[in-house]
Amino acid sequence: MFKLKKLFLMSFMLLTIFSCGGKDANKESKTLSIYTWTYFIPQEVIDGFEKETGIKVQLDYYDTNEQMYAKLKSGARGYDIVSPSTDILSIMREEGMLEKLDKEKLKDVYSNLKMDEIVKFSESYDPQFQYSLPYTFSATGIAVNTKYVKDYPKSFDIFAMSQYKGRMTMLDDMRETLGAALQYLGYSAETSNDQELEAAKNKLLEWKKNLAKFDSTTFGKNFASGEFYISHGYAENYFEELSEEDAKTTDYFIPKGAMMYIDSMAILANSPNKENAYKFLEYLYRPENFKKVYEVFKAPSVIKGIEESSSIKPYVTFEDVINNSTLPKALSNEALEKQQKIWESIKLQ
Repeated sequence: MFKLKKLFLMSFMLLTIFSCGGKDANKESKTLSIYTWTYFIPQEVIDGFEKETGIKVQLDYYDTNEQMYAKLKSGARGYDIVSPSTDILSIMREEGMLEKLDKEKLKDVYSNLKMDEIVKFSESYDPQFQYSLPYTFSATGIAVNTKYVKDYPKSFDIFAMSQYKGRMTMLDDMRETLGAALQYLGYSAETSNDQELEAAKNKLLEWKKNLAKFDSTTFGKNFASGEFYISHGYAENYFEELSEEDAKTTDYFIPKGAMMYIDSMAILANSPNKENAYKFLEYLYRPENFKKVYEVFKAPSVIKGIEESSSIKPYVTFEDVINNSTLPKALSNEALEKQQKIWESIKLQ
């Protein structure tokens, strides 16, 4: 009798556990958590996905790749999709933090990607896009207010124009700014060579004499207000602040030596809602939905036919990006330590 009673109790407990698990699984099937950049996914796309699938999307934001990586490495759980840039993506892939994508579930996405144009860039961080899908593809450029600046070189030499001293800014970002100086000089942005780093330091100090400041937060607003005439940064940060009239007198170009960037979509290896993550990526990359992404960012589209189907032109072309910029790779520990010291000394001087 005791054994039968014990058996009955065990059976009841197992039944309860499985029943609760079923409820949790059902609950999970209606949620998706995305950890990404602010304003990175158009709200119209989020709303459309929720309406079509009934899956509720939770968005959390980060300001830098390093912030996202540190949070996940510290044990943060519950996220399904992240949007890493290439240098941090390669580290996350090597450390087993990302899901190897099931290409069968995303076959339409892969067939619509501009593989011929962009797959060669994947070799340095995610060969053949096995763990990520490219999302934005562009390069960091320079904005010029042509109301005040008439004759100028379309290169980083523009920052040597002392007549505009105090009217220029460059990004307060080691990888972007020191990397650009290195590439301008013909060196690798990942170098740990002391002579190359010293040459880049001297070049940046030459430019710094004419800068108002290094700025990665308000450069778009301050350029749009007319406070600065020449500014190093991202196209969308300028044009989202400019009036239609002021945009006509803004020249944005990609100089030789610019830093290319590819931000991606990836599923975390410990994602609790992987099937929902696949559903979201399939939805996001449908041409009719990705067109909305393109028309917000106005960067060269990674999906075939998007630019041709839209009346909106990108800020820069694929050719501008490919011909003038280089995609950064992850820094070695030695290069990271040396570049951080060089960057700190530049900012202090």
